[in-house]
Amino acid sequence: MVSLRWSFKYISVEEAQRIIDKLVSQPLGVEDVDISSAYRRVLAEDVVSRVDVPTHDVTHFDGYALRTSDVRGASPSSPVKLRIKGRAYPSTPRPDVIDAGEALYVTTGSWLPVNADGVLPVEAAIVREGYLEVKYAVKPGEHVIKAGSDVKRGEVILRRGSRLRGQDLTLLTLLGYGKVKVYRRPKVGVISVGDELTEDYEHVEPGKTPNGHALMICSFVERDGGVSMNMGIVRDDPEEIKEVVGKALESCDVVVTISGASKGEKDYVEGVLNELGEPGVVFHGLKIKPGRQTGFAMVGSKPIVMLPGLCHSTIVGYQVVASRVIRNMLGLVVDHEKPLKVKVAVDVKLPQPKGFKRVLFMRVESVEGELLAWPLMGESALVSIPVRAYGYVVFSEGLEEVPKGSLVDLYPLM
Repeated sequence: MVSLRWSFKYISVEEAQRIIDKLVSQPLGVEDVDISSAYRRVLAEDVVSRVDVPTHDVTHFDGYALRTSDVRGASPSSPVKLRIKGRAYPSTPRPDVIDAGEALYVTTGSWLPVNADGVLPVEAAIVREGYLEVKYAVKPGEHVIKAGSDVKRGEVILRRGSRLRGQDLTLLTLLGYGKVKVYRRPKVGVISVGDELTEDYEHVEPGKTPNGHALMICSFVERDGGVSMNMGIVRDDPEEIKEVVGKALESCDVVVTISGASKGEKDYVEGVLNELGEPGVVFHGLKIKPGRQTGFAMVGSKPIVMLPGLCHSTIVGYQVVASRVIRNMLGLVVDHEKPLKVKVAVDVKLPQPKGFKRVLFMRVESVEGELLAWPLMGESALVSIPVRAYGYVVFSEGLEEVPKGSLVDLYPLM
């Protein structure tokens, strides 16, 4: 028989995250992936450039490569004529050679010819009968990209723990990487608990509620870099919950439960987790609202996150606890996704309790070049509020009011 005793005790978000960082501190493992599949994966090693980028001097514009010493005295009244030797393109496999009195037509990204040290843009070129007329001096290095000016061979260009972006993939190809070492993505099993839930979204019978929270949490898992595994709906039955969570622990790296985590007569999840293995529930209750019923457990080395069932609480609990677990398992150290600085557009009176962090979902608009945010107030069950919000703001404990014009950190909710 599953125990119905709860270890519900509120702790600060900071303490909860310290506990998570201590218990979930190591990435899962390393694997090689093709560059074509590496977007948003987390690097498992520093990326060191194998070559100079560019590998050789290249032209920055379409035009004519020349020896700047040949046109040092060029002017509109005394133009210099150079014989056009030929043409070169980025596909040309090796650099041509020009001698005194010669020029070579080049397109952007072409090898700079041997002996050339500048480029006359095509817009300034006058060509007559195979000769280029130059009416002004071209400076050494003008419109030339020098070898190694972008990246030098041996330079550390991307750090371990960085999430790869699209622009990173472009550079990796230039550095000679066809594969990269990344941390394995954690498999996250998502279990929805409740007799009232249904996955028949088109024909919802009386007494039933669509299981949309599972779709939301699975999408958050994918956004954060995990592999979501929707384990379906479990009835409010402790033995059934125990069986499904136990199976999820066998196939997944992390388990997230939704609902059944409060202190009602059908809230069995905590008792089940304590029976599945040591150490069981580590904390249950956070000093943040919404989201205060969120909990965290460990069964052996496997983390389990207990999320509340009301929409706002589900989101906040995921963002504060589950997202951190996944990011730790991914080895994420360098995160380019920072909060936005926005100004509160109106005076805001924060809801109780005062000793808790308070989370408000915010609508954001750009007004005369400034990002302004309006709070969207309402009960935690109202799904349209986070839909209409651009993101959310976490306000510190002790605050009662936030004056209009205050600068705050807004976390986009994508």
